[in-house]
Amino acid sequence: MNRLVIVLLALALDGCSQFDVRSSHDPNASFASLKTYAWLPLAEAAPADQRVLDRAIDARIRADVDSELRAKGCRRAAGAEPDFLLNYRLASEPAEVVKANPGRYFYGAGWYGWAGAEALYTDRYDAGSLYLAVIDPRSRRMIWLGVANARLLPHASFEKRTKRVDAVVHEILAGFPPA
Repeated sequence: MNRLVIVLLALALDGCSQFDVRSSHDPNASFASLKTYAWLPLAEAAPADQRVLDRAIDARIRADVDSELRAKGCRRAAGAEPDFLLNYRLASEPAEVVKANPGRYFYGAGWYGWAGAEALYTDRYDAGSLYLAVIDPRSRRMIWLGVANARLLPHASFEKRTKRVDAVVHEILAGFPPA
């Protein structure tokens, strides 16, 4: 019986994610032939490019993308015309959610409140998004876009931030190429 509980718990936790991940793609694009890639030159990404102030995080995102794509059978185009280009962008914005604590509260020696009573509070935080785009090198059209949203953890250690980068890039690229 314990073995069944452990398996079910592992399956339940496997489906949990700290990120809200989505992707979309051009249904007319052919992804089967995409084997080599290059990063979009910075000069072509401007003026919309948002350079990452933390060069270590920038390098980590790029290294994680390289690793994930290599595992999928893609490789960097070594001086040749790539099959696709990559670009990423980070964005953040204030977010808030109204939450409720249901009903009865226990204070000291008794219960207070009534069925259906709720304490409402607003949770304010900064939300961050990582966008990863796959671009056709000839037309310069985006053919795939993956995005992950999550609560930013400004006081997290560098180690925790890099682990989150690893996890978010893995989750975004799990949907690439589209089926």
